Amino acid sequence: MPDPTIALSQASCQLGFLIWTATSSGIDRQFIAGDPGLLLGVAGNSLNRFFFDDDWPTQAGPTRGLRRLMLQKARAHGEARCRYAVAVGDDVTCWLEERVRFQDGAWNGMIHRLTLAESPLVMPPALARMVRQLFDPLPDGVFLARRPSPGATLHFVYGNPALLEALHRAPDTWQGQRPEDLFSREDGQRLQRHLAECEQSGQAMTVDEILHHGERELHWRMVLTVLESDNTATPFVVGTIRDHTELEIARRSAANAHRRLRHLLETSPAVLYACHPQPPWELNHISRNLSRLLGLDTDAEKVGLLDRVHPDDVDRLCTWLKGFTTQHRERRTLRYRLRHSHGHYLTIQNEARISRPIREGATPELVGTLLDVSREAELLARLEIMTERIPGLIFQFRRDPHGRYSFPYLAGNDQSLQTIDPRLLAEDARLGLERICRDDLPTVMAAIEHSARHGGPLSIQFRLIGADAKLRWVTARAQPEQRDHTGATLWHGVLLDISDQIAQETRLRELTGTDELTGLANRRRLNERLKEEMSRARRHRHTLTLILLDLDHFKRINDTWGHLAGDQVLQGIGRLCLDTLRQEDVIARLGGEEFAILLPLTRLDAGQRLAERLRQCIEAHDFGLGGASITASLGVAEYRADDDIETLLDRADRSLYTAKRTGRNRVVVE
Repeated sequence: MPDPTIALSQASCQLGFLIWTATSSGIDRQFIAGDPGLLLGVAGNSLNRFFFDDDWPTQAGPTRGLRRLMLQKARAHGEARCRYAVAVGDDVTCWLEERVRFQDGAWNGMIHRLTLAESPLVMPPALARMVRQLFDPLPDGVFLARRPSPGATLHFVYGNPALLEALHRAPDTWQGQRPEDLFSREDGQRLQRHLAECEQSGQAMTVDEILHHGERELHWRMVLTVLESDNTATPFVVGTIRDHTELEIARRSAANAHRRLRHLLETSPAVLYACHPQPPWELNHISRNLSRLLGLDTDAEKVGLLDRVHPDDVDRLCTWLKGFTTQHRERRTLRYRLRHSHGHYLTIQNEARISRPIREGATPELVGTLLDVSREAELLARLEIMTERIPGLIFQFRRDPHGRYSFPYLAGNDQSLQTIDPRLLAEDARLGLERICRDDLPTVMAAIEHSARHGGPLSIQFRLIGADAKLRWVTARAQPEQRDHTGATLWHGVLLDISDQIAQETRLRELTGTDELTGLANRRRLNERLKEEMSRARRHRHTLTLILLDLDHFKRINDTWGHLAGDQVLQGIGRLCLDTLRQEDVIARLGGEEFAILLPLTRLDAGQRLAERLRQCIEAHDFGLGGASITASLGVAEYRADDDIETLLDRADRSLYTAKRTGRNRVVVE
């Protein structure tokens, strides 16, 4: 005789059902018959804890909570049954029918999987074919909705491709959903009421609704009708949708644009007008803010503008207006004065051009704007007065991408460039740059290049040939703008005469005894120390040695590498000498590339050795000139009892001259 358990299991698999049992607490629960894998397509161990509702695989939205109600009803009445949907995986929904009995503190149940035709939210095959044939090709959205059972809420059972594409949904994420599941809660409940009203009345109705789907706002006009079917317990509600979303967006956009345009015209400081292009230039339109501009209470259309023009400006304005022709449509600008209602005059900037006809055969119009620039004109007048009185020049300096220079703006009372026509400088700055002292021009151009490349401020002092042909010291300070789309650089700055300041600084440096460039002693300080050391040598019958050092071919360094590089070489020479000399020794820069070194208590032979060591250090040192070598010639002389400062310097200078004449880069003693 076959085993009953095996026979029951085979029958359950063939008929597609599960039989389960559990204690009252739900702790001991098990399948008696059936295969969850065949029934639901999932492993059995994933359903082992299915007794409580929250242990069950996620129930689909339309029937969420029905199984819990069934269990509660069975506990109260002993037996219950229901149909519900279960989501298995992300894309599969199963409709199940379950019967449960609660008796003697134990649970028993049987679950049966419904076929597609048995699902309450699936259309009968014949109806489904007809619906797809009718509605799938339509460009407008169409849906069908019905109740799974009498008294339940309406659910969508069909959506045509046009609707699903508009909502970015797949068919399986639409079918079986309630309006509340797809739209916002309030919108879904409102749509649910419309569908129910149509279902109950049995009459067609048109509904305009604004529905929120995700972040989108949909404007739908829906025509709802009822479709009865002999094969279903509840009727279908058919909805045809005309999507007005894009139209509504366009309408709102146009309305907003109109409001913004009107607001801009009424609040803008510029008055917009359109008039006939020929005398007497009758106005076709003028914005309302003209009344506010002129302080008038009358309508802007009734204002006679030409009557309010300053008498001295009328002829100039009429000539300007007559210059507009249909053949020349370029924009033109004029400033003139217009009388305010309080009697004073405003400076108005009129910018206009001939427009194209708004329609074929229409007459072109002169359109333009009137802008109150009184404040700007006042400030400009003040600026012109100020620039005429400041002791210098205010300028704009421009370098285009091709390296051409110009002065777009130049104002002030400085005499340096007074003899040059500003219009010529606005085209080409070379006439101004030629006024720079030839020795200073490379330094100036290098500073301009550095400022343009790094975007830093330009600050430089140089000598300029004035209108009286005399050299004057000036300082230029300017700030560059970021390069525009053309690649040009524009500096804004001032040029000030500092000749008196430079002269005073020179006198102060002479008094302080310090060379400004190198920080070494200057000639004045050297003479003081020579006088002291020579006096000491005479009193104590000591000796001292003087070395004169001159760099070889220093002009080539300036010509090749620029004055900035030359200055750095001079500073480097000073540091090399300081590193080699004793603390009591003195090194001074006499001027240019010539240095003097005072060696107290030093005999001629020791001075010669030191001079040779300095010569070698200079020749071997890398001054950062791309490998170019710097050399020096040195002349050495020892103090004699009958020497004064001039004779000692003269003997050292003759030794230096001999070193230069006999080949340079050498040391010569007297």
